[in-house]
Amino acid sequence: MLYGIENPKGAIEHVLFANRMAEHLGINSFNRIARVSFGDNGINKEVAGAVPLEETLLLGQEGWNDTVLHLCIRSRRTACKIATVHFPNREVTIDGQYRHTLIMRKLTDSEIQQIFNYVWDNMELIQPMDKYLKD
Repeated sequence: MLYGIENPKGAIEHVLFANRMAEHLGINSFNRIARVSFGDNGINKEVAGAVPLEETLLLGQEGWNDTVLHLCIRSRRTACKIATVHFPNREVTIDGQYRHTLIMRKLTDSEIQQIFNYVWDNMELIQPMDKYLKD
């Protein structure tokens, strides 16, 4: 969802969300954003009458020696952090807010671990793209 290798940019709603989450999480910057989709459309969706939840996003900072990624749910007015993982040790911390959020179907601890394992094994999926590269 980001492009530009030297100075990553992206869709304004995603960049603004990432900036707000980075500030909330106490991280200085981010250089990764990816949309996570599920085969089950009920995952991370609101209950009737609640604030609409729009999408599940992965955002974080990839550095020289380590990477920290945050799995979050984005809506227009609010956000919910699901979990954080630190690579390369793959230490996952599931956020208490997510455990207590009222939504149709939450991810299980095992599913969260599977998402992070998949990302770790396929890091090219979250690399900013240089939209000016020609095939």
